[in-house]
Amino acid sequence: MKLKNKVAIITGSAKGIGKGCALVFAKEGAKVVIVDLDEKSGEQTVKEISERNGTSIFVKTDLTKVADVQSMISTVINTYGQIDIMFNNAGYHISKNVEVTSEDEWDFILNTNLKSVFLCSKYSIPHLRKTKGCIINMSSMVGLIGQSNAGAYSASKGGIVALTKGMSLDFAKDGIRVNCICPGWVNTPLVEDWFSQQKDPQKAKEYIYSVHPLNRIASSEEIGNAAAFLASSEASFITGVALPVDGAVSLGY
Repeated sequence: MKLKNKVAIITGSAKGIGKGCALVFAKEGAKVVIVDLDEKSGEQTVKEISERNGTSIFVKTDLTKVADVQSMISTVINTYGQIDIMFNNAGYHISKNVEVTSEDEWDFILNTNLKSVFLCSKYSIPHLRKTKGCIINMSSMVGLIGQSNAGAYSASKGGIVALTKGMSLDFAKDGIRVNCICPGWVNTPLVEDWFSQQKDPQKAKEYIYSVHPLNRIASSEEIGNAAAFLASSEASFITGVALPVDGAVSLGY
């Protein structure tokens, strides 16, 4: 149990990759704070963790609003007394290039994906300083290599990589490690929905699998395993890293 007695906040963890990570963190012994706007799914994740003998709470939070983030941090401190891991996972994708992206859509993606990382990091750092804790940010292979038809998303994920590296330098003296994960395709309900919307869902799935050298896509738990390693003492000398967890797809995508 590499995260035993640690308190981990995971944003966007009501479902998808975040939920998979939350289940892994709880299995590894962390007290997990499920942070999301989706109250129903968030409470369901808490229930599943409890059924597996884990410990968690749900805190409904709009991560783009300062007051909400501050309130969430206060709730965690009042409940558990400390913060050891700030895992900024929340994010959203819009498939549009810059020309057809509206200003509102741009602001929504940058606020959801990047501003949320800034706010949650800003208000958790005073507590992480006390525990010599760590920050993990969810970027994407898109943050490393870009992607067509994803202007705002690419900008947000590239920004997360740069912000991660900058924060790792700023807070190393405080004993706070800052890293990010760059997944490729991950088997989530959203990805399954995307497959189902294609003209030939099976052919689309076979193609996506084929461009991954491992001939499959990741599970959300596999992303969680990478995050749990970065959050653990096993990664005590790793900071400022953008870790691809993509089955090498970004090498030839």
